[in-house]
Amino acid sequence: MKTQIKILVVNPTGILGGGTKISETIIRFLQKRNFEFLVFFPEKGRAVNEFKKNVPLIEKFVSPGVSVFQTVLYLKVLIKKVKPDIIHAHGTRAAFWVRIALMGLKDKPKLIYTLHGFHIIRRSFFLKWLLVLIERFLNRWTNVLVCVSEADKKLVLKYQTIFPEKIKVIKNGIDIEKFQIERELIEKTRKELGLEDRFILTSIARLHPQKDISTILQALKLIIPKIKNVNPVRKEAGLYSSTVQGVGFSNGVKLLIVGDGPSRGLLEKEVKDLNLSEHVKFLGCRENTPVLINLSDIVVLSTKWEGLPLVPLEAGASQKPIIASNIDGIREVIVDEKTGLLFKLGSSEDLADKILILYKNKKLRKEMGERGYQFVSQNFSKQRMIQEYQKLYQE
Repeated sequence: MKTQIKILVVNPTGILGGGTKISETIIRFLQKRNFEFLVFFPEKGRAVNEFKKNVPLIEKFVSPGVSVFQTVLYLKVLIKKVKPDIIHAHGTRAAFWVRIALMGLKDKPKLIYTLHGFHIIRRSFFLKWLLVLIERFLNRWTNVLVCVSEADKKLVLKYQTIFPEKIKVIKNGIDIEKFQIERELIEKTRKELGLEDRFILTSIARLHPQKDISTILQALKLIIPKIKNVNPVRKEAGLYSSTVQGVGFSNGVKLLIVGDGPSRGLLEKEVKDLNLSEHVKFLGCRENTPVLINLSDIVVLSTKWEGLPLVPLEAGASQKPIIASNIDGIREVIVDEKTGLLFKLGSSEDLADKILILYKNKKLRKEMGERGYQFVSQNFSKQRMIQEYQKLYQE
């Protein structure tokens, strides 16, 4: 009698992004619970190194190929060899390879496809509908499509890419304990980065047009003179009523950009063109992201679209307020004016206004951070997510 369920996890990239983080979290906490995990990557990268800490034999499952054809062929051979009970594909690219590889195979394993954002509909009109039609065809090999947000489920139903009975919503969760950082380490990192007496904004994202970092840079340009000349005794009206408490950052504001990607060169040029070099620091990909969030005053996410982003959850776990674009997906992880603030997509003026509201009110920043922690703890813990995936695997 078989005692373990063998699961082949297929990741779309070697980059340690949102989907691969979720994949690693699931494996780390389920691999000792009657599951055997094998993990596939199409390339080497930081994610591979992270997985190697917890998943054995990972290097045997990194594709040596570089083309789609080679990746699919490698996967087909791998599936025949390891004979998994379940394949869990994270993201549309990974699911594309797997479904092609499954064609013609006898005794096909069950396929779970987690959709980390319905990104194909963001393409040009012709390409969008071509990809939608391809998804409709290939999803005949999908047993369960997991959407990470209710917004994505609505889009999938709207574009009719799979039968409704095959859809399941499992929202992302994070390891909250990972973001509880000792004060000594936070201050040490702050000093190492030269951030003493700075008001710190932090953006954590892949440097890609989707993430719209330019809007943050434009907003930064708007707030710098206002932060330098802020009136220390003026009263605010309404919800944010409080004495201005932002004064005391003698070295002004600093934006930390954490992440890398194809837009980095353009963004670095934009920083120079806007004369913001003194106020922006590109940190690239970092393993100490929890520390960087904890030393921040505000986390900013200006993305154009998302499935269910992890950054707001990580900010909440760190008890930090977040300002994010007012779009589907984000509205499921931020309670506007309670755990963070939402700004009009693409509006640097609205973003600047929201930053200044929180800059001037330390008490509000603290209260939003505390409410964010409670919200994330109650709704987006790793335990809840892992239990739902465990149940799905067993079913």
